[in-house]
Amino acid sequence: GYAMDWSRVTRGHLATGDCHGHVHLWQPTEGGGAATSYNSSTSFRVKPAYGPSSDSNIDNPSIEDIQWSPTEATVLAVAECGGYVKIYDTRCEGRAMLSQKIHENKADVNVISWNPIVSNLLASGGDDGAFSVWDLRNFQSTTDGAAPQPLARFTCHQQPITSLEWHPTDESMIVVTDEDGTYIYDLSIEEDDVEEEGGDGGEGGIPPQLLFVHCGSQSTKEAHWHPQITSCVVTTALSGYSVFIPSNL
Repeated sequence: GYAMDWSRVTRGHLATGDCHGHVHLWQPTEGGGAATSYNSSTSFRVKPAYGPSSDSNIDNPSIEDIQWSPTEATVLAVAECGGYVKIYDTRCEGRAMLSQKIHENKADVNVISWNPIVSNLLASGGDDGAFSVWDLRNFQSTTDGAAPQPLARFTCHQQPITSLEWHPTDESMIVVTDEDGTYIYDLSIEEDDVEEEGGDGGEGGIPPQLLFVHCGSQSTKEAHWHPQITSCVVTTALSGYSVFIPSNL
């Protein structure tokens, strides 16, 4: 599988997703011994919680990313191939609480990131090079069946989005990577300024929210903010590691 994430609310709880669309929940056993027949060599109790359903994305359910809610112990989000994002609550077994096809072109949703400060904001990045920010309070379909609209969508990237992560202490800042580089965005730029500068940077334009670009790595795959050094970013790529602090932050 492609996806795994530790819960930030409940210590030791892990969620994993595989290529067949199955989500497993891992909980540490109190005595340290095995508590399930699924894997007798582990100190975790492993529960197959969710799988592909016939009502949505049954043809291409591979899970690309998974994220626990930063504030709710039982809620997690899943990114799937085919353009789907799903929200699960572990108290409701067997089905998703919300399931939305956010990419009408069926581009895979490669990565998602839950804002650790503003917990109703979820960012997603796709195989089509677009990344979006969603308000989960408005993530349901409208009364006429229309899909929800993102708070912001950026289409200036020419390569698939491979990683994104919100800043741990700045609610409006996010790091995004694609095959060509690493990019720092500040989404607090006012909408009036965006319109004057040319919108979301589509058609090869540069959005004003883009603060910093780090190039030189080959095929960047993942980026994370350092938890202790302010605005320090660590990336992994085919060519190796990079550690840097943007000069304008």
